[in-house]
Amino acid sequence: MESARGRLFDGVSPVAGQPLVLVEGRRVVAVQTGAPPPAGIEVMDLGAATLLPGLIDSHLHLAFDASDDPVGRLAGAGDGEVLAGMRVAARACLDAGITTVRDLGDRGYLALQLRGEFAGDVTAGPHVVAAGPPITTPGGHCWYLGGEAEGTDGIWAAVRAHAERGVDVIKIMASGGDLTPGTHLYQVQYGLGELRAAVEEAHRHGLPATVHAHAPAAIANAVTAGFDMVEHCTFVAADGIHADPAIIDAIARAGTVVSVTVGMLPAILPPPRVAAVVPQVAAVIRQLCEAGIPGCVRHRRGRRATETA
Repeated sequence: MESARGRLFDGVSPVAGQPLVLVEGRRVVAVQTGAPPPAGIEVMDLGAATLLPGLIDSHLHLAFDASDDPVGRLAGAGDGEVLAGMRVAARACLDAGITTVRDLGDRGYLALQLRGEFAGDVTAGPHVVAAGPPITTPGGHCWYLGGEAEGTDGIWAAVRAHAERGVDVIKIMASGGDLTPGTHLYQVQYGLGELRAAVEEAHRHGLPATVHAHAPAAIANAVTAGFDMVEHCTFVAADGIHADPAIIDAIARAGTVVSVTVGMLPAILPPPRVAAVVPQVAAVIRQLCEAGIPGCVRHRRGRRATETA
């Protein structure tokens, strides 16, 4: 049992004083405030600490180092070096209170290796939910991670291969992205038929499916195809960023979860290209929140304001 003279924040309710957390084995069985510890149990007094549940980062890439050229650095590193860097990044997450991370794109299924390591030692890193190399078109966004697949048959084969490797979630790139020269956020990579094939095959293997989608048409196709989750959902078009109320309504009616992946550290200014569109992206997020889209309750503060990969 753990107690504190400090505070407790559960992420929803107002901050409470004099928290009491009852633990049996590795499970929290009760959380109380202002109550004395039950008699006859071991007490760990955490003093003036503030208690809160373990945080979850629902979208990151442990293989990228958050430098000015993460793709170049990754390309020049062997798997052993990349894996070592992923361990350091994962440990930094755990030290910051993030106890679960969802890695939505690695190289060579390295995140699955980390998942196994941390499962054997929960003090070494967070629980890892791994997608493996994201499935993308030949030469498409993040093709260099090894997940290229073309056409419906290629999609089916790629999803099956990921499932056989033991991934936790299937990740599809439905639009281009900033981290891949030659692709653009507003470009659609897969059509509706291919996206449906991805979702159906993922669900056939009992896996959730999430989709990287910036372009309005990519977002609309992803919702129609039945994806469980949409990453980014920024409505980037060739002429700017404009949320489509009809697509937002379709997302809400489908109950699709949106991970907006907007993170910003107050002390770090985003790159000019990102800073220029922050107001428009913020307006899109407000509309998603107002529509009651799951996952869009608040902005998420993360490592950097560049998570539009």
